[in-house]
Amino acid sequence: MGSNYKEGLTPVLSLLTEGSRCHREIRRFIKTQVLPPLKDVKIRPEVGTTIRNKLVRLMTHVDMGVKQTAAEFLFVLCKESVDNLLKYTGYGNAAGLLVARGLLAGGRGETQYSEDEDSDTDEYKSAKPFINPITGHVEEPMPNPIEEMTEEQKEYEAEKLANMFDKLSRQNVIRPMGVRPDGTLAPLEETLIGRPEENSDTDSD
Repeated sequence: MGSNYKEGLTPVLSLLTEGSRCHREIRRFIKTQVLPPLKDVKIRPEVGTTIRNKLVRLMTHVDMGVKQTAAEFLFVLCKESVDNLLKYTGYGNAAGLLVARGLLAGGRGETQYSEDEDSDTDEYKSAKPFINPITGHVEEPMPNPIEEMTEEQKEYEAEKLANMFDKLSRQNVIRPMGVRPDGTLAPLEETLIGRPEENSDTDSD
């Protein structure tokens, strides 16, 4: 299945990507077909049968070439704007592209696009405050698991979680990461170097 995608789909997506990057009219037409204005945001972006749904699913495909090509195509249709891409895909699906591009902190790609504005539907505008940015859809409210805990129970659970992360980190199972000011990913200790301490004693009165 992966090889079929790579041989049959990626050349087509690459061609559409370059055409959309270089020609405004091509990009605007393709976007109307692939990324029409959002209305129903109660369903995850990767769930469904639309072209958008299928392309978002490809953004997490096991084949690196397929994944990168699909992500790049959608990114260009969004005029290489991180905010626009996340609106259509959710942060979780777009994370791979953002890491590769050094855009975890937001921003735009290097290509220049026209200033024509995208118009949001009334349905999207009303739902926007309730959209989970990671999944890209409005989630049903979930019960708060710590709502009925005492302060002592909360502290115990927090300490247990911290110890678990510390153990996994020391065993090199996971590695805490942070985002540099330029939007690239780096080990957490590197991203903290040079940051002013919150309770610095060097400040003058």
